Amino acid sequence: MDVPTTSLNAFNVGLHGGQLLEKISPVDSRKSDGVFKINFHRNAFQTVASQNGFIWAAAEIYDRNTGLNIRVDNIWLAILAQLKPYIYQAVRPQAKQDILTFTRAELNNPDLVAKRLSDMVEARIGPQVTNVLMPHFSTTMHTDSGAAALILLGTHCKAQPHRIFMKPKKTYDRKTMVVVGDTADWEKLRQSFATIRTWSPDLEAMVSRHSSLLDKMLGAGYQFDHPSEFWDGMLKVDHDGRLSGGWILDFFDPRKINQPEGFTFNDDMTSAVTTIPIRVGHSQDIRNCTIVGGLLGHSRERSGVLDQETRGELGIVQPMSGWLVYFNKNL
Repeated sequence: MDVPTTSLNAFNVGLHGGQLLEKISPVDSRKSDGVFKINFHRNAFQTVASQNGFIWAAAEIYDRNTGLNIRVDNIWLAILAQLKPYIYQAVRPQAKQDILTFTRAELNNPDLVAKRLSDMVEARIGPQVTNVLMPHFSTTMHTDSGAAALILLGTHCKAQPHRIFMKPKKTYDRKTMVVVGDTADWEKLRQSFATIRTWSPDLEAMVSRHSSLLDKMLGAGYQFDHPSEFWDGMLKVDHDGRLSGGWILDFFDPRKINQPEGFTFNDDMTSAVTTIPIRVGHSQDIRNCTIVGGLLGHSRERSGVLDQETRGELGIVQPMSGWLVYFNKNL
């Protein structure tokens, strides 16, 4: 479901936030007494909610008439969500901290929220590990920092069925695909890879795959005559319409891909959205609330360019980082 998010305000944030929450986490939707705050990294025309905005934004180009913009932060957040359980096996975190308390005014300041969440991460795993896991790129915004902190701190929302795949687009039908980041950003990402891979054999194997994929992704960006070849290898589907491979699986937990009972793309997707409890000053009282955040979905924008065959306007999608906050029901 595409939720309009270009003009969120005090009058519609509850409605549209509730629609997003229901799609992101049905469990949290049932616990919610109303969404009252949404912070995304940009004001999107529409937002398609999911548990992993990177995976589903990338998947749009497989069978849909859309262009794709991906920032280095989107790639890193998807990798971080996948590596998290293995990181915590190698780097023992401290006991969980006290529940954070915010005023309503503080929640209106996304920089402050991201800073307090980041401080909480540092208290759990130390400044050195935090610097490795939360690098600051040239494209990084407060919602990216907050999303990274939430992924590291929170309880993951269960992956939900999102959509089925249709017939793939032909190579020559692929729309524009752009990966955004400076040379220094990719070097910084490689530095994080170099450190993380030393923490355990599992992490070394997973990081090696991501390093190889990153080289291919960046290489595809310079092949202006044939940029679609890399993206054609993202998903592979057999004659019966079942997923049979593709580099997007590098962003899934290998334990799920290799499970004896089989692998399902929708159900076994790595969730990059988590929840943490907070307290919020409300009138003269303190209310229990929940932050839901990470890669909450992807945006769908108008490009202003008409498809020559259908005469319809082409779309552009982009992963969305950020969070929303809801009041807990009094049970």
